[in-house]
Amino acid sequence: MIMASFPSKNRLKLIIPPAPKGGKILKTCTRCRQHKTKCDALETNPLPCSHCFKKNLNCTLETITKTGGRTKSLDILEKLSYEVSDLKEVLNNVITRRNEIINLLIKVGKSIEHVSTSVPTLLDNTQISYNGHYEEDTHDEDEGEEEEEEEEEEEEEEQKQDNVNEHSEDEEMHDSDVLTPPVAEIQSCLSTPATTPEPTCLDIEYTLPHNSSKFTIQCNKQHDPVSLTHKQAILLFSNYETNFNHYLPIFPDEFFTSLDLVEFYKENELLFWSIILTSFLNKKDAYKQYRDLSEHIKYLVVKKCWLNTPRSVYVISSLLILTTWPLPNYKNNIEDNLSIKFISTMKSLAYQFGLHKLEFIDEFSHKTKMNISREINLNNLIRERIYKFVNVISNYWMINLGVSNNNYNGFTQDYIINKSSNIDFFKNDLKLSQADKFINSMLKISIIQSKLNENLNNLINNSNESILMSTNQVNTSKFINFKMFEIIINDLEKNFNSRFDDHEDDLININLIKISIYYSKLQLFINAMAKFDITLQEYKIYLYKLLNVCFEIINLIETNINGRKLCQQLPIFYKFPIELTILILLRIFKSPLLENLQDYQLIKNGFNKIYKYLLYDENWEFMNFKIAKIVEKFNKLDNSFISSKQNSFFLISRMKNYLVGSLNYELIWLIYENQRDENSHNLHSSNFTTTNQSIIDYMKTNESIFL
Repeated sequence: MIMASFPSKNRLKLIIPPAPKGGKILKTCTRCRQHKTKCDALETNPLPCSHCFKKNLNCTLETITKTGGRTKSLDILEKLSYEVSDLKEVLNNVITRRNEIINLLIKVGKSIEHVSTSVPTLLDNTQISYNGHYEEDTHDEDEGEEEEEEEEEEEEEEQKQDNVNEHSEDEEMHDSDVLTPPVAEIQSCLSTPATTPEPTCLDIEYTLPHNSSKFTIQCNKQHDPVSLTHKQAILLFSNYETNFNHYLPIFPDEFFTSLDLVEFYKENELLFWSIILTSFLNKKDAYKQYRDLSEHIKYLVVKKCWLNTPRSVYVISSLLILTTWPLPNYKNNIEDNLSIKFISTMKSLAYQFGLHKLEFIDEFSHKTKMNISREINLNNLIRERIYKFVNVISNYWMINLGVSNNNYNGFTQDYIINKSSNIDFFKNDLKLSQADKFINSMLKISIIQSKLNENLNNLINNSNESILMSTNQVNTSKFINFKMFEIIINDLEKNFNSRFDDHEDDLININLIKISIYYSKLQLFINAMAKFDITLQEYKIYLYKLLNVCFEIINLIETNINGRKLCQQLPIFYKFPIELTILILLRIFKSPLLENLQDYQLIKNGFNKIYKYLLYDENWEFMNFKIAKIVEKFNKLDNSFISSKQNSFFLISRMKNYLVGSLNYELIWLIYENQRDENSHNLHSSNFTTTNQSIIDYMKTNESIFL
């Protein structure tokens, strides 16, 4: 008879494996960890834990090895950031205590000085009274006469003493003004970056300490700190309200009127410096402060949005400002674009703060400031405006870079977006403010742009939809989309003029909406410049439509800006169409596709009209460094070289993934090819896709587009 053998409970034991490299041994066994039960293996050692003992099994402690996850450097960085915060708090307490001690010492010194001047007076009075009593005891018979003389002497001494006291008080006040510095001056020495004391103006009033406070930022040690007085900060905030706020109306009306800058700085440091940075843009001589402050803000965003958890809706407002008037960016990769990173963060925070919901339940987050205003209706309105602008700004950036919203941190439409763009937009009897009408209009345009972007991306890119379609089907779908969206955009343009009044603020909004519509047309016709099955004559029809839109933008910019504003102070709603128009005119000017030489001169004149707004001031050229460098290098290319590389009449031969952004990348690619291939290209008429000899001769001259 065969007996089944079971391990004896006396032989059961706890197995402790060797520690793995880079890992550790846990206090629980493998079985208890899998079943998520409490393990007492360390208490029953050397026997197995209770659960394994009941199952008559050996017990093995679990081991883990660190793989992936947070790196050690990030843990160290986070730990150091907390330690630095603690040290800053301790240092602030030390400085506060030191200021209190200095203030107390000054008060004690004044009291001692006052006592030292009054002691001789007390001694003189004591001596007078003592002599009076002595005379009274020794000369009883002359008592009446002596008392009269003593009273006269006392009156004279009191008059002298009053004069001495007044003189001593004048000297004391004079000495305190000259020798003892004010407390506010001593406190300012603790925060100033200067190594030597600065001369103090005697006319400064120290009665209001918050007026003499300074706001200083130095997050990047490679750049100079930026320091502002309270008065300068007030002026810059007022400048933002006047010249920038109407482009991005995401603050309540009382935001700028009832603002305590000191308290606001403590609670919303990132928004404070974002407003200051933007307000520098229309200050012609503030380019140095802008460059330094922009570098500090890059580090401040990392600190406030990534190293620390954002706790205020105003953080989203800060990122909206930094993407509407973007920071200088010198990198070409989309992954390195700061605005794309800010957009991704804005979207996450918008969902985190519940901006996509009409009523937000905030029981789970008591530390986070979800509200902006105490009035419920106003608070919901501002939160809704912020959420809409996150969508609008996101669409503008995605289209400009040629990135699909579905594939890269885009927005999906929800109730608020659909209601504002498809219901409220068409209700003329709805009582909305001009700002809300403007926001809904911009939202409607951006949604059409986004839909156009997605449709053409599916046709041009190697998506599942386009792969399953034949060449004829793809071309037919392209023509249908071009015609459909052209009709949609034209109808949209007709509906806008009746939605706004005629006062100045509405004219600004109308101009912004017009240029946004023209930007949509640029987006549409640029996609028509890519390769597809079309004849040269049909292609030129779309080419001249594109040129007409460019000249409409030039006229609108020239009429409304007219040299009153610098290009850097314009939001992306203006700046993106200007940049795209410049690149389109340059590319067409270097091609042999126009009908006559007069068209080339029109393009040249129009280009120089709009290009001067981009590079109005050489001190601010760093704001448009990338596009200026592209224009300069591409203008120097030989026209025959460009035609030989294209091998067709299409202006954009490599449009695949980036749609509107393909024009920018196409110019960069041709510049790169020219630098790589140093051999000269012989100029032949066969290189040009035209039979017009005058056009060919003009192309041979390689005339510059600059006047």
